[in-house]
Amino acid sequence: MAEIILGQEDKREYPPVGVASYALALLFLAYVLSFIDRQILSLLVGPIREQFGITDFEYSLLQGAAFALLYTFAGLPLGRLADRFSRKWVVSGSVAFWSLATVACGVAKSFPQLFVARMAVGAGEAGLAPPAYSIITDSFKPEHFGYAMAFYKSAVKVGGAFALILGGILIDFYSGIGVIEVPLIGEIQPWQATLMTVGLPGLLLAMLIATMIEPTRKDVVATESGETHLPIKTVANFLWSRKRTYLALFMGSSMLAMAGYGSAAWYPEYFVRTYGVSKTEAGSSFGLIILVGGSLGVMLGPVISNWLARKGYTDSYVRAIMFASMIAVFPAVAAPLMPTMQLTLILLFPATLFGGAYLGVMAASFQPITPNQMRGQTTAIYIFVTNIFGMAVGTSILAAFTDFLYQDDSKLHYSIATANAIFYPAAVCLFAYCLKGYRQSAEEIGNWKL
Repeated sequence: MAEIILGQEDKREYPPVGVASYALALLFLAYVLSFIDRQILSLLVGPIREQFGITDFEYSLLQGAAFALLYTFAGLPLGRLADRFSRKWVVSGSVAFWSLATVACGVAKSFPQLFVARMAVGAGEAGLAPPAYSIITDSFKPEHFGYAMAFYKSAVKVGGAFALILGGILIDFYSGIGVIEVPLIGEIQPWQATLMTVGLPGLLLAMLIATMIEPTRKDVVATESGETHLPIKTVANFLWSRKRTYLALFMGSSMLAMAGYGSAAWYPEYFVRTYGVSKTEAGSSFGLIILVGGSLGVMLGPVISNWLARKGYTDSYVRAIMFASMIAVFPAVAAPLMPTMQLTLILLFPATLFGGAYLGVMAASFQPITPNQMRGQTTAIYIFVTNIFGMAVGTSILAAFTDFLYQDDSKLHYSIATANAIFYPAAVCLFAYCLKGYRQSAEEIGNWKL
């Protein structure tokens, strides 16, 4: 086995704080926008089902499988592009593409057209995370990296919350106006106008991202022959030989993603069906919990991890995720079973706080243990695994529980509780199994071998 040596591109100079913060802010906004575009469908269940005459399960395919299919598969080649070429241009082009695709969702005239447009949204969003993770890792010193990554990942909660809050406001606003006649397009329903409205701002953001200054690549490795562009086989062998670390990490995260995406996709509809509240009230109530509890939870992750690191745990990232997931189990299962909406919302706060703590820590966990030229591809694999399970399976399995297990639309809350009772304990077990492998991977940092 040939020991990897540091490549010439490796430099320890980090960009000025202002430059790094500007890049982080733009990446954060892009991530917020991506979650608005992908999750706003959770508020449009009723009108889209009515227009196209589809079931909950068919609708769940729009929310999950349609998006996840290309999101997961497109991420692999886009991750490799991010490892070899300019990362900011990959991000900029991706933001522009998915924004146009979201607008296309708004002009869809049939279920198949909407399905294809959602696939295009997924393909565009696949180009964000791999270069973004790499840029953030190379922009911030190790002592600040965890917090920077957690801030970026808090966009999951901020974007999800704004999708609910802003989405509820928009759909009610356009519903008050009614059908809009647009030249060359024809009649635009309120749900279509909502999608078009949230899609257009991304085009401006794509132009701003192009002004970002990319940091130099760090932890670049080369073979003894001096080759720094590593073949796919080398990357695959590296990851597979450390499968106890990477596979357990990614599968554990997938379990949490299944619980998180499933709840985010169906809680608003549960509130509407069960308590008869408006879309605005359902979106605002649940969205506020996600915005406050979820955002605090994402930032709580590195606080726990850094505390464990000071105690001497080299597996502090994974240990922090495991502990937070253990705490989240009870409120996540109990919340949908409460007899009132108010009690459900009260328990949703700790469920969201600890259930979301894994996001920033997870994103940070595998960056330092992975050579630079593998980070984009490794991130793409992480996204592939977590989204196949989280988005494609998580949203649909809840609908499957409702349609096929409980066979009653009014028992959606049982479906949410059942999913959380399965996925959270499974995640805890996988992270516990990962601990030993992660400690071994941490010992290799800077001394990797092919």
